Amino acid sequence: MIRFVILTGLFVVSWMAVSCGGPEEAPDRLYGSDEFTVYADSIVQGAVCVKAVSPVRMIATGPHMASDTLSVDIDSVPAGMPRYESEQCLVDFLYNKAAAEILNDTAAADDYAIYMSEALLVPERSSRTLMSKIIREHGDAYIRHCADWPVSDDRMSWAAAMWELYKVTGDASALPEAVHAIENSLNENKLVMWDDTYKLMHGEQLHSGYAVADYPEWMDAKDRYESMCLGTNVMFAEAFKVRDSMITRLPDYNVMPMWVGLDKEIADAVNNNLWIPNLGFYSRYLYGGVYPIQSQAVDNFGQALAIIFGIANREMARSIVSKTPWGAYGVPAVYPFMHGDSKEGEAWPVVQACWTMAAAKAGNMAAVERGMASLFRAYAMSDIAESMDTTGDTVIGLSDGGGACAGIAAIVLRVVMGMELESDGIVFAPVVPEAFGGRKRLYGMKYRGMELSVTVSGSGSRIKSFSINGEVRDRHFLPADMKGKVNVEIIMDKQAGDYGVVTEEVAARMPATPAIEWGSDHIGRITNFTEGIAYNITINGDFIDQVNTGYVRFVPQDRYAVVDVVPVMTETWCGFSARPYEYIPEGALTVVEMKTPKKNGSPDFEVEVSEAGDYFMDVGYRVKKVLHGCALYMIYIDGAEAGGLVMPLSADSVDGVSVNSNMLRVKLKAGKNRFSLRHIRERHGHAYDGYVIECVRLIKQ
Repeated sequence: MIRFVILTGLFVVSWMAVSCGGPEEAPDRLYGSDEFTVYADSIVQGAVCVKAVSPVRMIATGPHMASDTLSVDIDSVPAGMPRYESEQCLVDFLYNKAAAEILNDTAAADDYAIYMSEALLVPERSSRTLMSKIIREHGDAYIRHCADWPVSDDRMSWAAAMWELYKVTGDASALPEAVHAIENSLNENKLVMWDDTYKLMHGEQLHSGYAVADYPEWMDAKDRYESMCLGTNVMFAEAFKVRDSMITRLPDYNVMPMWVGLDKEIADAVNNNLWIPNLGFYSRYLYGGVYPIQSQAVDNFGQALAIIFGIANREMARSIVSKTPWGAYGVPAVYPFMHGDSKEGEAWPVVQACWTMAAAKAGNMAAVERGMASLFRAYAMSDIAESMDTTGDTVIGLSDGGGACAGIAAIVLRVVMGMELESDGIVFAPVVPEAFGGRKRLYGMKYRGMELSVTVSGSGSRIKSFSINGEVRDRHFLPADMKGKVNVEIIMDKQAGDYGVVTEEVAARMPATPAIEWGSDHIGRITNFTEGIAYNITINGDFIDQVNTGYVRFVPQDRYAVVDVVPVMTETWCGFSARPYEYIPEGALTVVEMKTPKKNGSPDFEVEVSEAGDYFMDVGYRVKKVLHGCALYMIYIDGAEAGGLVMPLSADSVDGVSVNSNMLRVKLKAGKNRFSLRHIRERHGHAYDGYVIECVRLIKQ
């Protein structure tokens, strides 16, 4: 239990940083900037200071607080949880506080929290939480997804969390159902979300299980579904890999997975389509429809996951960590910030934790130090934010519930102690900043049949000596089949090597998304044109020209074209494209009107075309009755499966206005082609009453 106690008149604290943590050049200083400084026992932000005076007590002082001093007390170090002791009182307190909050948290944990540290700390509860997310219907098992699937799908992180839990416990009893649920969920996603042209999954960007509002305003749910995002695809690749790893642990499992090798195919597609060579990091997503373009901004949660799960190779990982800009309070979730966004000070703890883990894997000590400092500051300062009056600092702390606690624990377990779980044991690779040197001990950890104690002495990222129960070993690996009390001793070898760098960047904002009025002469006027902003013109995904005036000219050719206009504020940062301008040449469009549109219909019809080849296809629909978030149809052409149509609710469709589904690429033969539209399924709340299909569009490519 954690208590907050107001203390008055006990002592007077000077507001100079030296009184709380020490001089700027103090050897125990982890990180310092104009905004805040982190020491081994304290954090100073402006005139506010928080100091750990013991492993179970922190005091906070500051001129804008409701009282002179606030004390945050942990009644006791949580029994049954692994203990951590070091020469840095701040880390001891934050770990104990995180452990207490994790132990006392009765809410269902986030999959990422389980993956980061809760599988190790509370394996039984993690198991119950994960198994509660399985839906069992008609003899099948699925992982529960969010309400607006497939526009969003946050469930593939479940696979990574479940596999992490298995690596902790070694209990294979839940794996058969887990494999079944993962396989079914992957198959239905593959059916609806797969883009065979780009070898990526559709679906909007997610951060730790929630959608992020970082799309241009013109995009509706269908447009967000059509985007192909970094983090989403990293998690799909990991889920396919986890499924195959689980099967290897089930010798009696004799069902061949439907899609084999897709983890590597998606990983290669991520690197081929989302890597930005001149910037040295990933684009957050492709967007804009059938001829998508890269967003030239970054999703740092997705980038961290790409490093952690091995999609980015070591050279790419080092480039990402060193070249991605940092904000004042940590690495931002997305960068640059959206035009008009006022939240550039926020640095989500889950993002900080994963970024720090990724920085450790990339071997960038500078980024590890900054990531640790940012997470420590946010977690410690969040306790006192409510006690500040309105004249206090505007950016004190930011916590996102269980993710912050799990992130703090992950820094201790995965970075400082360097524990990387494998299915057959633990690999150790500690990364310890110089300010956090000395002796650090984690003990009382239950792992498989062991009671595990790990001691790390010194600092650096190279191991000088590694021993298990006094026996020196060359390989830094603890086999999972050991029993009883096991003591791992690690001595670090601090060397003057590649310390690493990070990129400092002032808070940059995207230029405003262009608003364009197109005339019948195919000349567009940029109604919010801004001097000093250049505008890149792309046609069907290819860069054509750059203009510096308020007008854009498109010269039609005898082909279907999608024109994007992207604002550029510097040579580095771009904004969002304007709503794409669609040009359909005369004779390329065929519209099939449904003769008797009906709710919940499954129409069959024939279309005759004069030329065989590739066509684009979408459906016009409207909604008469709102029951759910999205209708799903499968298209069959001459009996062969041709792709899935996603028809989400929108403001226009609910108002009875016809809107279009996503657009598919289909192949047609010359002459008559027989089409069938069929509901994909009616489970997970996806009934189709109220949707009316009005027409089908076919556009010759």
